[in-house]
Amino acid sequence: MGLYLTGLLIDCTAVMAVGSYYLYYMISKKEPAEPRHYFWIVMASISLVMFASLYYIYAGDLTTASILAWVMAVPVVITAIFIILIIIFRPNWN
Repeated sequence: MGLYLTGLLIDCTAVMAVGSYYLYYMISKKEPAEPRHYFWIVMASISLVMFASLYYIYAGDLTTASILAWVMAVPVVITAIFIILIIIFRPNWN
């Protein structure tokens, strides 16, 4: 259960981060570099997988729920590690 909750927490953090990034652009009246529908596609896909994993928890299948939670959490973790490595080794990289 701990592994599932960790994956779910990472997914929730990713949805909140993308949503906050989108909200920042809407509040500051700036035009984002990416098209706006990209934000919604990412948030919707991660949210749908989260709801599907919650359904499997409700159905009693913890293994499938954990796999669904971590399918979306692994790319988020890899991206975060990549960004941290860039910050550490190339702090002046524009």
